Amino acid sequence: MKKLTAFLLAALVVLSLSVTAFAAPSDNLISKNEAKAIALKDAGYEANEVRFLKAKLDFDDGRYEYEIEFRAEGNLEYDYTINAENGKIVEFDRDYEGRDRFEFFNFFAFLRNLFENLFRKLA
Repeated sequence: MKKLTAFLLAALVVLSLSVTAFAAPSDNLISKNEAKAIALKDAGYEANEVRFLKAKLDFDDGRYEYEIEFRAEGNLEYDYTINAENGKIVEFDRDYEGRDRFEFFNFFAFLRNLFENLFRKLA
């Protein structure tokens, strides 16, 4: 009987923790459209100048964040990770879809992205 009680108590604790871990997002999150607007503003584009590839809410590293991807002129692809609670850009990447023709330029884009992300984290 003691073993059964201990097992049921342990199962109840695990269940309550898992329900808390997978709770629905809170009401104070920014919207998907707000996250898109933040990414567009940072990249310097208007919504009619790009084609969105992905815009979804994820729970990663203990926080809600939006993954925003879009393609702009000349096959330039932007990837943003935006904190859904405060709207800050967590991560940013930009590269060319046709890598074989732009390898030289991709190297400089890589360096620019590297330093931009570094300065974002320091700010």
